[in-house]
Amino acid sequence: MAAPYNPPVRGEDFILNIALEDIANPGHFKVDPTIAAGDFQISKDNGALANLTTLPTVSPAGSTQVQITLTVAEMTADNVFIQGIDQAGDEWADFVLSIPTTA
Repeated sequence: MAAPYNPPVRGEDFILNIALEDIANPGHFKVDPTIAAGDFQISKDNGALANLTTLPTVSPAGSTQVQITLTVAEMTADNVFIQGIDQAGDEWADFVLSIPTTA
């Protein structure tokens, strides 16, 4: 039986996993992508972009899974917008995600 879905809650930390498309191999996910400070930014309720507090990590190492951890402060919004742009190497494709929160 599948676990129940718990939607993102305003003012509560939130962890999600994504995969990033490999620029060199379109249609495939990047294995062990390099992620540096400034690659992932957040906007709360259409405010200014800022770097995430916690740098996303590949977990487990050597996989395609990128774990994004959003803090309580970062989740204090009705809409949380995350963008990922590889600033250094164009190793992986740009990424965006809009997260509507619940009360």
